[in-house]
Amino acid sequence: MNKKIFISGGAQRIGKALVYHFHKKGWDIIFQYRSSKEQSDKITDELNKERSKSCMALQCDFDNKESSEQFNEKLAGSIKNLHALINNASTFYPKSLKESTELDWNRLTSSNLKQPIFITKTCVGELVKNKGSIVNIADIHAEHGLDNYSIYTAAKAGLINFTKSIAKEYAPDLLVNSVSPGAILWDVNEPSEEKKKEILNSIPLKRIGNEHDIVSIIDFLVLENSYMTGRNINIDGGKSLG
Repeated sequence: MNKKIFISGGAQRIGKALVYHFHKKGWDIIFQYRSSKEQSDKITDELNKERSKSCMALQCDFDNKESSEQFNEKLAGSIKNLHALINNASTFYPKSLKESTELDWNRLTSSNLKQPIFITKTCVGELVKNKGSIVNIADIHAEHGLDNYSIYTAAKAGLINFTKSIAKEYAPDLLVNSVSPGAILWDVNEPSEEKKKEILNSIPLKRIGNEHDIVSIIDFLVLENSYMTGRNINIDGGKSLG
């Protein structure tokens, strides 16, 4: 039986790259998507043609309580032989504290903190049994803050602390680490050339990263790592050096 991995937010960008990467490594894939049904169907069809019944997509809107409850029930019934969990899904948008509402709190904490906690709760028994690993995708600004993103960065800071806490709680049977990307790919709504230049000037390596920069470190954490747990790794071209 092939090892299995679950990846949230697996239909786009970094999540999609992770789906293809681990499938190529011979793992069976479960991934979650919110609204990218056409893209998710395309991914599952392609990968299942390569290897029958090797990829399954589960739809869930993490902002919706009923959708989340149904999703966790489906996930619980699909995780036999689960060896790795990657909490990758994220909602990201600016909102000043003065303008923040409870709706913003719910939207920005659901995928960035609440659901990673409850997905972990669903999966942890099988992961412990299989001596598996968890990787949580955080953000370099969780440690340093970012103006107009106070709720988002607070949620990601909570995710890093959650990583450390469960690393202690489930040692020595489970490896738990987080990865904090910096500028990795431009946003769907690309910034202006002036803003791009400003961003690049703030990065010692003078370039943004790409999905493969994140995939490579997660590959190590899932497939090679045996003695690092409870750590957060910044992948940011040196930006967090200050």
